[in-house]
Amino acid sequence: MKALLVALFCLVPIPCIVLAAPPLNISDPGTPGDGHYELNVGLSGGKTLSGTRLAFPALDLNYGWGERLQIKYEFAWVFSNQEGEEAKNGAGNTGLGIKYRFLDEGRFGIDLSVYPQVQFNTVKSSVDKGLADKGTSWILPVEVQKTFGPIYLVGELGFIYNLENRNQWFYGLAFGYPTSKQFEWLGELFGFTASNWDWTTHDLVLNVGFRWNLKKWLKWNTSVGRSLHSENGNEKVFLFYTGLQFLI
Repeated sequence: MKALLVALFCLVPIPCIVLAAPPLNISDPGTPGDGHYELNVGLSGGKTLSGTRLAFPALDLNYGWGERLQIKYEFAWVFSNQEGEEAKNGAGNTGLGIKYRFLDEGRFGIDLSVYPQVQFNTVKSSVDKGLADKGTSWILPVEVQKTFGPIYLVGELGFIYNLENRNQWFYGLAFGYPTSKQFEWLGELFGFTASNWDWTTHDLVLNVGFRWNLKKWLKWNTSVGRSLHSENGNEKVFLFYTGLQFLI
């Protein structure tokens, strides 16, 4: 996904990472194609018993430079309403990235890409309000995709390095099942963990959703999900994303 601008996980009380290929969190090796743009405009949110966070607009702009390269810019405006606190809103983090797919399934049997990214504070006031992560995060993931009949599987593994915050691994497995040229079911498991891979530090999320091709140049992407395991105990996080993707 996914397609994205600021990590939608910044909107909920689990570690921050980008929404990569809306409506999913996991990225795939796909690129827009030479000279083409892909703009995602969405509403995302996370809710727990102690409050709600929303991002609108959640923007994700991608540009295809050649058939294998993608340049990405991400940004979101974040709203927070937590129990016992005054409602807040402000700019989330800004994200930049470059994806390079160096293997294609047609020739090598799999799609394989790397997707180095950086996330940094747009304004310091959002960090003070708890709306954006502190410091600059350097993110290095690898994505792989393989087709099995009508179903395709995507895997991702990456590392987040931040001098002012703890380092983390993130990982995910997703599937896509097109039922027609216009409609596709999606699902994923996506998680974070501390650099030592201790299970008590894992945040694991299950998402299901769809992509619907409304026009040749327009898609509607939606997903809903919840946390299966969280580092902060038994408080469950309920997540959603809905948005439009413009293909230019």
